[in-house]
Amino acid sequence: MKRRIVLASAVVLLAFLVGCGRALPAPARAESDPKPYPIKIEAPAPETQKPMATPLPTATPMATIDAPWYRDRNEQLRQLIRNYRPSATEAEIDQAIARMAIDPNKPMVALTFDDGPKPGITDKILDVLEQYNARATFFVLGWRFGREGKEDILRRAVALGCEIGNHTWSHDRLPGQNYVAVRNEIRNTNKVVFDIAGVHPHCFRPPGGQNTYEAMRVARENDMVVVLWSQSGNVHEGDPNKIAQNVEKQIVDGDVLQDGDIVLLHDTHASMVDAVKIIVPKLIKEGYQLVTVWELLNCADQPPVFGRVYDRQGPPIEYR
Repeated sequence: MKRRIVLASAVVLLAFLVGCGRALPAPARAESDPKPYPIKIEAPAPETQKPMATPLPTATPMATIDAPWYRDRNEQLRQLIRNYRPSATEAEIDQAIARMAIDPNKPMVALTFDDGPKPGITDKILDVLEQYNARATFFVLGWRFGREGKEDILRRAVALGCEIGNHTWSHDRLPGQNYVAVRNEIRNTNKVVFDIAGVHPHCFRPPGGQNTYEAMRVARENDMVVVLWSQSGNVHEGDPNKIAQNVEKQIVDGDVLQDGDIVLLHDTHASMVDAVKIIVPKLIKEGYQLVTVWELLNCADQPPVFGRVYDRQGPPIEYR
């Protein structure tokens, strides 16, 4: 009975509104809907539907590395940055480490510099690397330390994520040296690097690339790998443009730079600074990540083996 009364009341009300020339109010809209045009009795305007906005492309997230060596690297970097920049906040350190992230699916090469450090050259190379968030490996000579300025270069290098490799103490060629002599060359240099920068070199490069079984044995006993190279800027070249050209394509033999290559350079001549200013931005523009040798080798399908010889990312060289 009540429902009939309500229905009858609704009919009466509707008739009254129509008779007065008024329309029923439109149903309430969500706040997000566009407001309708004013409704005219004689010809209500159809509501215009807005075109759908084209969705913005989403950035592809960078692949991450979940491995013990990578976590150890980041933790060591955190401590090295704190040591070199004690005023740095944790947020600043986090940002610095984030800039050193490695994408394992992206091409990478390792620039290496032998025979330093040398003030006025090595530090200027570090300036370029820092500008482009790039890293390199410096194969240092032990005898160069103990003089003012070189220790700070080493500490700055590791705080920027660069790697310190061992290039012997004296740079004497290894063939003909016995085990004890080779061990002293390598261990003494390792000690001075650790005492100054707080890092233990993972990589050893024999002077002139002249490797021996004694060097491989000492490397294995000290948790190191022997590192040669697959591409070179040419040791005796002094023209920065030709050095840069050699890195991309060897003038002598025509070898072309490839993903996973280890590049031989030297931080002992001023021309190398200008060459690096060409090489680094060019390689980055071409899509290469500039990483350290240890990072490069660990990003391979198989982890590096202590005491083995490597000239690029991938299987070690079968030394004969």
